[in-house]
Amino acid sequence: MNGHLAASEAGLDPRRRYLVAAGHLELPDEPAEVHLALYTWVERLEDWLVGQALCGRSVEGVPQFGGAGATCAGCASYLPTYEQALASELAALQGRVGGRAVRVAASDAVENGAWHAVWLESDWQWVTERMATEQREYAADRVAAYSAHLAAVDGEPERGEPNGLRWWRDSSR
Repeated sequence: MNGHLAASEAGLDPRRRYLVAAGHLELPDEPAEVHLALYTWVERLEDWLVGQALCGRSVEGVPQFGGAGATCAGCASYLPTYEQALASELAALQGRVGGRAVRVAASDAVENGAWHAVWLESDWQWVTERMATEQREYAADRVAAYSAHLAAVDGEPERGEPNGLRWWRDSSR
């Protein structure tokens, strides 16, 4: 480690990136500002590294934890964009973790995946119109379950059922 807090000490997840405050470089004509930068685990180095400031300036390599506030207006202007991107990364990570847990817990994940492949690769209406309604519902439930699993893995848990999945319901209206 380069004098950084160990990930276990700081409670940081190496799969994530974090925004941290970072001091300016002690160079002539360098403004004495506190910047914001991404703090990332680099597997190859087996260490956490502070990246370039959001404003593009080089910064000290040691993050400032414990509430140090950024004073750089340039970094502050980029903050909403970075916060949104990191929130999306976190949601995707949680979806992948949740999706794996759902898949492990689901005893019929293979069957769900098989029905999902039928949905994707065939004429779904032609296949299911030869079934009784109860069978159609069962097959559609399997496709919907696997689709929900894929949505969780993609970090999009709000994604609904595929369009036209229950065509017999739509055609009876």
